[in-house]
Amino acid sequence: MSKPRPPQESRPPPRDEKQLHDFLEGERALLELRCCEPKTLSVLIHDLAHPMSPSLEQAIARSLASRELADFAPAISLLPVMMRRFGLDPVACSRDPAIHSLRTVCSACPKVATCWLALRHDAPREECREFCLNAESLEKSLLPPQND
Repeated sequence: MSKPRPPQESRPPPRDEKQLHDFLEGERALLELRCCEPKTLSVLIHDLAHPMSPSLEQAIARSLASRELADFAPAISLLPVMMRRFGLDPVACSRDPAIHSLRTVCSACPKVATCWLALRHDAPREECREFCLNAESLEKSLLPPQND
């Protein structure tokens, strides 16, 4: 027979265990939403101001980065918010033919997860400028037309 182990002192889990726990918690919540509550998941993803746990937020960001959430359209959900971040009115800009180019770039952007997280956390324009592929075009739109 083996001897019983002496009781061990309670200690916090190593940082790696906490990270693993958070990762699994977020993935589990995302899986449940995808399978059981897809409409709720859609609301959570598209409403950038809706509060959510950091673990779920990170799981959604990972899924956006890998394009696993096919019904998410960055040009619809993120571009209008980014336009406002750059001081533009999305409704007024919707009549500009250049909007198609902005939408195309946004829809194919490899930084969709970064953008989604940044806009959820109200990142300033300067921070958005660092990753947004449309930043230069959006800033040019801020400039008044030049008279030659």
